[in-house]
Amino acid sequence: MMWTESHLGYANIIMGALIAMVIKLFFRKYDYNYFEILILLCFVMGFGMLISALFVLIQGLIHIDLKVISSIVAITYCSWAIGNFFEPRRPMIYTKVFLAYILGATSYLILSVILGNLIDAMLR
Repeated sequence: MMWTESHLGYANIIMGALIAMVIKLFFRKYDYNYFEILILLCFVMGFGMLISALFVLIQGLIHIDLKVISSIVAITYCSWAIGNFFEPRRPMIYTKVFLAYILGATSYLILSVILGNLIDAMLR
């Protein structure tokens, strides 16, 4: 997890690749391929990082921890933007996108813990 925090850009690209797989699985009936979804996620998650950076700036000025609020706003924005990419008029799409986003992010966390434990075991 220390690597993820110190290399947030790379971690977001890897996480985006996993989220793109889950979104492709959830939205099979649409004609978008994996790479189109991945490019969408790079843009949307990059903007989410800008939102988080804005909250860090505000946090530095007012000295109140805004990490949870920042995460909620960034994930909400990502879900909204990806949902607008597919079908903005169907409210259920946003729920489906949110679940895909959370599932992809969770798979990243699980894989990073497994990989971290394997590396730790090999170094001992």
